[in-house]
Amino acid sequence: MIPMPRVNRILQHRNYEEFTEKNKQAEAKRVYCRHGSDHGLAVARIAYLYLLEKYIEDRDSFPENGANKASVRLEESYGVGKESIYAAGILHDIGRWVEYENQEDHALAGARLARPILRDCGFTEGEMEKIVLGISEHRLPPDQTSSILGQALALADDWARDCQSCPSKATCYKYTKAMEDILI
Repeated sequence: MIPMPRVNRILQHRNYEEFTEKNKQAEAKRVYCRHGSDHGLAVARIAYLYLLEKYIEDRDSFPENGANKASVRLEESYGVGKESIYAAGILHDIGRWVEYENQEDHALAGARLARPILRDCGFTEGEMEKIVLGISEHRLPPDQTSSILGQALALADDWARDCQSCPSKATCYKYTKAMEDILI
């Protein structure tokens, strides 16, 4: 198990707690998927699994030298490590409440709100750039993202939804029959 102290600091950060609570209040009467900490953690886990599987599929195209730990190989191969993937997943929807208040795209608001949290929690400028870019791209179709992290978040965001059991799927703009398939 790889410790993730900076991710733990995010989960305890006062702004993360405040924004998560604002999301909860803004979505109290929402009949569709909500965007709480449980969703963020699910997206983080699925994005990490997706990138591990992608690495296994792509590994023949990467140089042989380097560490044997999968998380280190992800960072060497794709430029994002486990903590960055988890940070992006956990923070990807922290701007939902802003969208409810003033219609600003929550991906862009979330990217803006994430940066000071990431800085406070010890992420480097390079890591922050990749995480913030991934967050800002998470609403795009996966094939239209410019970063591997944006692609992973876009896919994981959909795959984290339990559409098969959802009573609101008939009126949901995100729902497609394919979302009921287990893809991971």
